Amino acid sequence: MRKPLKVKLDYVTVTLDVMNERVKSQASSIYERECGVTLREVRLLRFIGSEPGLTLTRLIEQTYLEKTLASKAITALVRRGLVVRSVGTEDARQINLELTDAGVDTVMSAEPIGRFAESTFRSALTAEEQAVFERCLQKLIQSGDEIVARVEEHLLRSRARRAA
Repeated sequence: MRKPLKVKLDYVTVTLDVMNERVKSQASSIYERECGVTLREVRLLRFIGSEPGLTLTRLIEQTYLEKTLASKAITALVRRGLVVRSVGTEDARQINLELTDAGVDTVMSAEPIGRFAESTFRSALTAEEQAVFERCLQKLIQSGDEIVARVEEHLLRSRARRAA
């Protein structure tokens, strides 16, 4: 058997993923039991409900879901009568999304659950910690492209040094 590798395991992105997955998994179970939809479906329904006529392309941009995943989820929501699709009036290639009455009911029954879960989750932090955490998250989100560019630049320099 090989010796264990001495590698970094506590990357910020890994820690955020672990926190995110734990909370999402538990929340999804609650939404499925109480509202009959997964957390991902609630997320999509909320975005569609907040912007009736939203296009699938715009929905994907707003939710950061993979196109295939979002498309399959929307198809399932249409089949279940929670969302309707219509051809765009200005561009026939565009598909506009809107909630049905059942979709609105689902979102509105999920909303108090989400708000309570969010406030409970945030209650682990003081108001000051919440503000700092929110600022840190926004700062990391905004610097994402810059971080990727710096990593790419570092890799190019490293390759050039090795080649020399």
